[in-house]
Amino acid sequence: MFTAGKKRRQVFSGRAGEALLIALLLLAGICRPCLADEADDQYAIAAGHYARGRWQLAAEEFEVYLSKHSTHARVNQARFLLGESLLQLGRAEQAVGHFQAYLAAQPQGEFSRQARFRIAEAAFLAGNHAQAAPLLEQFAKQYPEDRLLAYALAYLGEACLARGDAASAARHFRDCLQRFPQGRLQDDCRLGLARALEKLDQHEEAERLYMAVAGKAPQRLSDEAQFRLGALYYNRGRNEDALEAFAPFEGKLSDSPWRPHALLGKGWALWKLGRLEEAKRCFESIAADAIVGLQARYWLGLTDKALGNYKAAAEVLVKTAQAAPEDDLAPQIWLHAGEALLKAGDPLGAADAFDKLIARGQAGNQWLDAALRGKIQAALQQSDHQSIDRLAQQFETACPTSRLRADVDRLRAASLVQRKQFAEAAALLEPLIKAQQSDAQHEIQDRCLLAAAYEGLKRYEDGQAVLRPAVDNINNLTGRQKTEVLLRQASLLAAMGRYPEAVPLLEACVSGELGVQTALKVRGDLAVCYARTGQLDKARRTYAQLLENTPQHPLLPVVTEQLAEAAYAVGEANWAAELFQRLGNMGRSQDEQLKGLSGMAWSLLKSGKLAEAAEKFDQLLRRNPPVAMAAEAALARGQCLEKLDRFEQSLAMYQLVVQQYPQAAQHAEALLAAARLCEKLRRFADAAGYYQRLVDDHPRSDLRETALYGWAWALLDSGRAGEGSAIFERLIGEYPQSRLAADAGYRLAQQAFSARDYPKTKKFLHAALAAQADPEVRKHAQFLLGQTAVAEEDWLEVRRLFEDFARQYSDSGLRLAAEFWVAESFFRRHELDAAEARLAQLAKQCQGRNEPWMAMIPLRQAQILGHRKKWDEAYKLASTIKAQYPDFEQQYEVDYLIGLCLHDRAELDEARKAFERVIRSPAGAKTETAAMAHWMIGETYFHQKNYEAAKRTFLAVEILYDYPKWQAAALLEAAKCCQLLGQHKEAVDLYIRITTHYRDSPYAEAAAKALQKQAGQGKPAAGGK
Repeated sequence: MFTAGKKRRQVFSGRAGEALLIALLLLAGICRPCLADEADDQYAIAAGHYARGRWQLAAEEFEVYLSKHSTHARVNQARFLLGESLLQLGRAEQAVGHFQAYLAAQPQGEFSRQARFRIAEAAFLAGNHAQAAPLLEQFAKQYPEDRLLAYALAYLGEACLARGDAASAARHFRDCLQRFPQGRLQDDCRLGLARALEKLDQHEEAERLYMAVAGKAPQRLSDEAQFRLGALYYNRGRNEDALEAFAPFEGKLSDSPWRPHALLGKGWALWKLGRLEEAKRCFESIAADAIVGLQARYWLGLTDKALGNYKAAAEVLVKTAQAAPEDDLAPQIWLHAGEALLKAGDPLGAADAFDKLIARGQAGNQWLDAALRGKIQAALQQSDHQSIDRLAQQFETACPTSRLRADVDRLRAASLVQRKQFAEAAALLEPLIKAQQSDAQHEIQDRCLLAAAYEGLKRYEDGQAVLRPAVDNINNLTGRQKTEVLLRQASLLAAMGRYPEAVPLLEACVSGELGVQTALKVRGDLAVCYARTGQLDKARRTYAQLLENTPQHPLLPVVTEQLAEAAYAVGEANWAAELFQRLGNMGRSQDEQLKGLSGMAWSLLKSGKLAEAAEKFDQLLRRNPPVAMAAEAALARGQCLEKLDRFEQSLAMYQLVVQQYPQAAQHAEALLAAARLCEKLRRFADAAGYYQRLVDDHPRSDLRETALYGWAWALLDSGRAGEGSAIFERLIGEYPQSRLAADAGYRLAQQAFSARDYPKTKKFLHAALAAQADPEVRKHAQFLLGQTAVAEEDWLEVRRLFEDFARQYSDSGLRLAAEFWVAESFFRRHELDAAEARLAQLAKQCQGRNEPWMAMIPLRQAQILGHRKKWDEAYKLASTIKAQYPDFEQQYEVDYLIGLCLHDRAELDEARKAFERVIRSPAGAKTETAAMAHWMIGETYFHQKNYEAAKRTFLAVEILYDYPKWQAAALLEAAKCCQLLGQHKEAVDLYIRITTHYRDSPYAEAAAKALQKQAGQGKPAAGGK
């Protein structure tokens, strides 16, 4: 596929006027009247610089303000203005954080539109399309008529193209063209639409658009469109048309920055057409270009290689790779350079080229297998067989599924044939048999030996296949050859676990004339097969014959060991123990005696005789067995002792493995056993240490994931919560799909949620849900995801998440809570009919239950009645809540509603009591509900014509609460009280305070009109007598 390489298009952004408009809107509210404190002054200074376009000073002063006064009333405005200041300074990435903070605090604030666009724009211009796309989509949906939508749609198209979503890109570009046909981004969108359509295989329309934009020359996008037209033809296999489209770049478009790309495309088209000499000249013409020169030189080398000019090809390829060692093309260049050097007869140079590839390691190196193969070829040219073995082993480890494996096997086989020294019998014999080079005299022997080699490699089917010609010809074989074939066939079947098929073959061998050693081998194998097939009486009789006929034969211990293992495998633990004891007694070597003792201990363990097994393992350990056997015995003894509740002795065994056998296969398992036993003993710090050592010392162990999980819990249980959380995060990072990672993610999400870090909460929950989570963990993670949306007040997302939850977990105890949050989402979005229907259904389902949260159901129902002015019904319902839900934390909301109902019924004293319960509530005292209740207390006094009490109450609202709407409303009502009390000067002062301190409130206009009316009536002005 032909692309534009690393060249990027840029869509222009417009910001003019936005910052100054915002400055004018805010200038009026810079200073808080009356006694300004340090925070007010600091904010005023910063806002003043901003209003005057002093962006650097504004940014510095806002940063000082936010660092010193993080709880001040204008923090959110300051965050937005700081973001705008930084944006004007070109520091978009820093600005984003402040816009995000502003939106998190005031998602519907007066500057939310600009903030949302700025965040999306900054992400797009920084190339972070994955982040930009959803933000731009949200902006377009939320502000369909906004003047910034043209940029948002164009950005969206580019972002969708960048992430491979051509269909969405096309839709956005078309939308922009339709909505803004005369916009400045018209041709950008046409070109973007063409690129999207090309990806959607709508080539004819894409071609027309490219031609349309290209035909507007001279124009800033016409040459790019001409280039992309040629690229489209090339990608469609229309190479002659591609040559024609690229031709203008050698004429009228020769000054275009797209010229090198076009000439590169021309070279490729010539290559496809087989016109290699012309392609070579084309690549030579742009070989020095700063942008595409590397690709041109690469293709120049490939062209020489295709023409058979291997030395020239190698020279240009090596120089090209050396000049750009970190380029994405470097691996391919080195590969072709090595192949050209091999063809040129320079194996040393080739090996050096392949080494450049091999040195890049395994991760992400798609050319590693080809480089290793090439180096083996170079080594074979030099007869360096030792290097071939090493490289073949490296290939086997690094590239086990490579399609080049057959080539490497073939090369290694050639090396082994050359040396006539064979590390593996199979690698030596296969070429002989496949090439039918074995003569009749050696064919049976070769096939039996190769079958034995395959048996050792566990390639049993291959063993049978190579032996099949001899088996098919069994009746024509001599007695010795026939026995050899039957024995090898039976051995393969037994190794495959097909013991019933092996028995008749061995029985046939027993009836023939056998030498002593062969007879022992046949009867021994037959006894094992009898045991494996459950014919224990026959197995015992056959073994008894061996003891009688060859009691001192040196192979008898081997047969005894195999038979003991067979008895152990089929569950005959007692007979296995007897055989292992016999092995220990008859064994002439230390090794055989130790195997007998070990087998006896394992047999006792399998039969459930834990104390006896522990004793035998102890005896074994006292005889200083080899490391592997000692580690295995110590671990097994520890497990026996743990089951016997002898915990300290058990822990000592695990510690023995941990401390003395760090290289043993059981080391990781012993560390895990020690850690878990320490947890059982509540020694959490020790447990954490064992878990950590398992993680550090065994990075490839299958137990590592379990150890990370245990380590995290041990740290948490020992009071080291921060460290435990860090290990949980590490578990998620290293094993993102695992069941334990899902549980860890959920635990971390709970912690983040408690800390009100909702982005981190969602990050961990998504990680948990992406893993193989247990059903219970998945359920709670999904519920917590919904709770996070509640905390962020994203009510559409709340609805989606909890509707999904209720459907998926219809039988869960959390379903009712999920149903409530769905109803709540309708309530919060003022979709009251839908909310009412949901709440009514939920109330029926909750009948007979009084969990505290369920009080929200009648509360919301009563509030909806209040919204509809059905105060008597609202009062009746709200009055039942306290008795039914005595532990309801939001009772103050109920009391406020009751107060409103009583106020509507003109029961003002009782209403006041209800409102007073709100402002005295520990949970609700400083909430906006409390401010509203305090204001309503003033209203009750006012309606009772107790204007002095009303005035004092209203004035208290402005002092006690920080809710400008209610502060302004309270001052307005206090001023009216002053007028009714004849306190005209005080009334004027209050009206002035509203117009200066709360000029953005909905009450400022009423205060201004009141002032005019006072002036018209000749009432005293502020400060008058």
